[in-house]
Amino acid sequence: MEIIGTNQEEKDRKTKKTMKLITIIIVMLLVISIILFITIYYLEGQLFKFYIDDKKVSSKNDLFVYEGDTVYVSLEDIAPMIGYKYYNSGYKQYTEDTSKGYLEGENEVCTFEKDSNIIYKTPVNQVDYEYFTIEKPVIRMNKKLYITAEGLSLACNIQITSNQEQNRMTIYTLPYLANYYTQNYNISAVATDFKNQKALLYGLMIIQNIDNTDRNANSKDIRYGIYKLGDKEIVGTKYTDIEFIESTQEFIVKTPENKVGIITADGDTKVSPQYDSLKQIDKDLNLYLATNNNKKGVIEKNGKILIYLEYDEIGIDATQFQNSDIKNPYLLFNNAIPVKQNGKWGMYDKKGNIILPIEYDGLGCITNNNTSNSTLIIPDIKGIVVSKTTEDANRRKKSIYGLVNYLGKELVPTALENVYYVINNGREEYTMVFNGTSYNVIEYMNQYVNLEELNDETKSNNKTNTTNENTTNVVNNTTTNVINNTITNQV
Repeated sequence: MEIIGTNQEEKDRKTKKTMKLITIIIVMLLVISIILFITIYYLEGQLFKFYIDDKKVSSKNDLFVYEGDTVYVSLEDIAPMIGYKYYNSGYKQYTEDTSKGYLEGENEVCTFEKDSNIIYKTPVNQVDYEYFTIEKPVIRMNKKLYITAEGLSLACNIQITSNQEQNRMTIYTLPYLANYYTQNYNISAVATDFKNQKALLYGLMIIQNIDNTDRNANSKDIRYGIYKLGDKEIVGTKYTDIEFIESTQEFIVKTPENKVGIITADGDTKVSPQYDSLKQIDKDLNLYLATNNNKKGVIEKNGKILIYLEYDEIGIDATQFQNSDIKNPYLLFNNAIPVKQNGKWGMYDKKGNIILPIEYDGLGCITNNNTSNSTLIIPDIKGIVVSKTTEDANRRKKSIYGLVNYLGKELVPTALENVYYVINNGREEYTMVFNGTSYNVIEYMNQYVNLEELNDETKSNNKTNTTNENTTNVVNNTTTNVINNTITNQV
């Protein structure tokens, strides 16, 4: 019995020793697990985390590039993540120029260029655009175009937030923001129009009064107003329509009487509602195309009339010259405003002075073949193509063309048979044709025309008759013995 008892005691001691060892091991493993958890959590905290609309997404190593404190984003790589497609070259310019690019979304196209801090935003399938200046230019690296996070936010209508402590970046798309504010604000529904939703990116909301819209989406008496984010009312829901102007962060409002005016983001009336329609045509000058009774004119930001409302058309149809680099169809070369009255065209300058008499039958030369391109402007000489209709020897009507500059001064008399350009090795080459002979426009101008004098704004004369007389003399003098004197002599 003693031996049995002794063995039992020995077993109990071994068991206690084993249990103690197991407990120590468990405690050590627990401590190691805690240390590992803390280490992994710390390391994960150091890793970059990228979210879109609060959903974590994986990203390529070169999606983001850091230069000091500035974050650059690859346009090509970010595009599919936020609902855009990326293309090389400029919008509707069918080349593969990798120094340029554009993002095309469902509603809008944004165009970029290497080393430029200007971006252009154009509604899809339209020619009207708005342009914006970003702080730092677009750069090219890793064989891609990169833009700053600030520039991407503006270009793609997104909101970007970052948390340096958590090493986290989040992108909120416009549809996500619109849905968020509609769900979290009880005042009314956020406007569903894409252009108006962009006001959210500037801390503003165009809201629609829910009480005036039934659930079957049949309109009763829908009214719109403007709020700041945070439920602060700027403009009550009393207008039948409101349009947000992103470039100036102002609003075109329409009254129940179908008259429109302009209201600032602070709710101040900038232009009283008195027009049938208003449309911004230049951001820097803050000019608006105004229409009343089907007659058009131009007003300034304070409502002052720059060009009286007595014209049938203002601006040109840029869709006829899709490959041309026409930045603004209402303000050519940032000065010349095309106008049409009673079937005739002329031009005003940005100060409201007439610089080209209203006596031309058209602006631009339209080609009807696949080997050349229709031409309105010639950028290198700031030239604009004008045309008149005449009759040939058989009394058949035909168009003849000439060139004027952005100040309305004549560069080539109206006697050309054709003006067009072709793409050669990625460059635009402009040609004018007279008496069946073709001449390179740029070479001709550089050799025979004093462009520096003609483009000198300080010497421009805004009195039409004097300007025409002076410029004709300049052209005639400089083109003597040029092209066999035929152009000048015919005029």
